[in-house]
Amino acid sequence: MFEDRDRLRRLLIGAGVGGLFLIVGYTVLVFAAVLVFTIFLYYAIRPIFRFLARFGLGRRIRATLSIALFGLPFIALIGYTLVVLVVQIQELLTNRGVFASDASRFLSQLNTGTLATDSLEAIAVDGSQTDIRAFAGQLFDVVGLAGSAFVQLLLVIAGTYYLLVDGPRLSRWFFDTYDDTGIVSRYAESVDAELSLALFGNVVNVFITAAISLVTFYTYNLFAPTAATVPFPALLAALAGIGSLIPVVGIKIVYIPLCLALAANAWVINKLELLVPIAALALVSAVIVDFIPDIIVRAQVSSSETHTGLLLIAYILGPSVFGFYGLFLAPILLVCTTNAVRILLPYVLSGDRPDVQRTLTEFDGQQDESD
Repeated sequence: MFEDRDRLRRLLIGAGVGGLFLIVGYTVLVFAAVLVFTIFLYYAIRPIFRFLARFGLGRRIRATLSIALFGLPFIALIGYTLVVLVVQIQELLTNRGVFASDASRFLSQLNTGTLATDSLEAIAVDGSQTDIRAFAGQLFDVVGLAGSAFVQLLLVIAGTYYLLVDGPRLSRWFFDTYDDTGIVSRYAESVDAELSLALFGNVVNVFITAAISLVTFYTYNLFAPTAATVPFPALLAALAGIGSLIPVVGIKIVYIPLCLALAANAWVINKLELLVPIAALALVSAVIVDFIPDIIVRAQVSSSETHTGLLLIAYILGPSVFGFYGLFLAPILLVCTTNAVRILLPYVLSGDRPDVQRTLTEFDGQQDESD
């Protein structure tokens, strides 16, 4: 009887714990983008956090300094880049006659800062209640969007801060309490090391390439003739950064068609002298934008464990499936999955402990001999 009562009590407690986990899982799903970007920012800031340890500073001070010196400027840079990118995409579509709806005109007004002025002028002209409601609705939408972005920014900063301060202690407590085999600890260490390179390294390479491309294109436009200037330099720089994820080809898919299009335009308008600055643009792009980031930056920050082709597929499929934050989430899922297959799955199937598991690299020599 006492055993049945104890079993029932454990069942009820387990149901309560399961309910809590479901609520937490739903919350994580709602704020998935915030969580993913928090993880990315954590790995971006952690090298600076560890560097500051040599000055004898406490964990809280180091976390605050790391976020203030790198985290916030990095977020501001991403936000500014997105704003410039949206404006230039809108300008491109507007020039092609794509924007014709009321929503498109609202976006145009919002970007140019004329939304409030135009709405107030409309109210002053006819004073209709419809215009007042429309203006109030637009204003509430803007305020709601800004408030939501501010809350998510606070969550990202707070999450990053506590990961830096309490992350190691929390992980040690979890492994000491629930991981008596050591297999989960080995898996977490492998994922952690791989994410430091596969997630942070490759994405950093994207932003570095995009930044170099942006400076190069704008500098070129300052000196180039009007007929040979780079159109929409911010948009092309962003595409160059994304193109850097593609092995071998890289940003060649951006600057080679760009230079060919500029050269064709010079040929059409019969100004062959423009081929000189266009050739200079091609040379500078090949050396400064393509060669230097790919050889130097990628060698320092890219992963040597995760398969390059799988990373490429992850970076392509991530935004398509999950939206913008999929650019960060897909590599995380890839690293977690590949390490689970390499470390956790053999233990599940055979029960082998980490010290006797075989890895894929152990079969390289046998494969070479058989070939």
